[in-house]
Amino acid sequence: MNTKRSSRFLSALALLLTGISCVEEVAVEPITESNLTVDNILVVDATLTDELKNHEVQLTRIFPLQTDDAIFETGAQVQIVDDQGTFYPFEEVETGNYRSQSVFAAESGKSYTLEITLANGKRYVSQEVAVPDVVPIGDMRAERITNDLGEEGVAILLDNTTDGQEPTYFRYEYEETYKIVAPNWDPFRLRVVRYEPCFPDPFVVDIIPWEDERKTCFGSSKSQRLIQASSADLVGTDIDNFQLHFISRNNYIISHRYSMNVTQYTQTADAYSFYERLGSFSSSDNLFSQVQPGFLEGNIALESNAEEQALGFFEVASVSQKRMYFNYEDLFPGEPLPPYATNCETIGNPRLIPEAYHCASEGLCDGNCNSPLIDQLLAGTLVFAAEKEEDIISPYFTLPTPCGDCTQLGSNIVPDFWSEE
Repeated sequence: MNTKRSSRFLSALALLLTGISCVEEVAVEPITESNLTVDNILVVDATLTDELKNHEVQLTRIFPLQTDDAIFETGAQVQIVDDQGTFYPFEEVETGNYRSQSVFAAESGKSYTLEITLANGKRYVSQEVAVPDVVPIGDMRAERITNDLGEEGVAILLDNTTDGQEPTYFRYEYEETYKIVAPNWDPFRLRVVRYEPCFPDPFVVDIIPWEDERKTCFGSSKSQRLIQASSADLVGTDIDNFQLHFISRNNYIISHRYSMNVTQYTQTADAYSFYERLGSFSSSDNLFSQVQPGFLEGNIALESNAEEQALGFFEVASVSQKRMYFNYEDLFPGEPLPPYATNCETIGNPRLIPEAYHCASEGLCDGNCNSPLIDQLLAGTLVFAAEKEEDIISPYFTLPTPCGDCTQLGSNIVPDFWSEE
């Protein structure tokens, strides 16, 4: 379960619960720990796909707007049932997070229902949802553009072509992976040998080779916003030049080689509408200065009282994935690289032997007893840059650690999927 996505999902739903239908700005009492009860609204985050895997459902309660901490619903019985009567039970693997006990995939031509029985005996059931047709991701590419704000960078664009006559609806998630090359990498590093003030040779540092890869690493991050596209308002059912992401040319992550893996969820019209309204609400800068719905209607309700709905939506989606790569040189040939994540212009020369260092006797230091160089080495804040000849007080030039050690920004393990072609 993507916990960050769930947190944003829950935050938006919590805000929707407090919304009202008027344009006048009003003071709305926030939800707090003191007015939360076990009878508050259940929040359901559940997506079933046609991927063969263990599927997950997250159950929470509305949580205080002043915090990002969810109140998880524990001890529930969760299952998904298809229209042929096959049951897929889930088990609670973490507090409030439920995972199917077996791997399975939503099948085309079938429809599915989510059933939840809480520890207090209340039973919630979703509407029956059919599996949308699979729409493969078409063309995906990177283009150099200047955006509407006048910022130059790279747009990740997507095209989809469908054979049907009906509108299509999509939700997207992505994970970007990028090569990081430490600009001031050196094959050697500094090692602390001795740090015992007021003993013979009290401050000893030597130079040794790195034991592992520290020049080239790989960073990654996942999408943090709701991304949707629809052909409903277009002529035809194709989607062209849809911008998934924009990366400023000043962002160091595109300095060498960049990859994006996109997951496309083909949605039902109802699921698209739900997420569209949720995303529109949660992205507002001033939530209570505009017309607000009092409740965002989902498709899950208390079995004994259809009027008592859960917040959230049981989504059934078909999935398509595609990966693309580009090099900085492909789009910015011969041009300077973006600024590195850390400023590596200023070289340091910290003292090995402290200023005003003084010993009263062997083992007794009564002056400045801390070596700035060794303290920073032990804290991991600097790396070796060069030797300073004939200087026993400050014998080494240094740089901030990320300048010569890429593991500060990523992993030195090459991803299994990575390709240089």
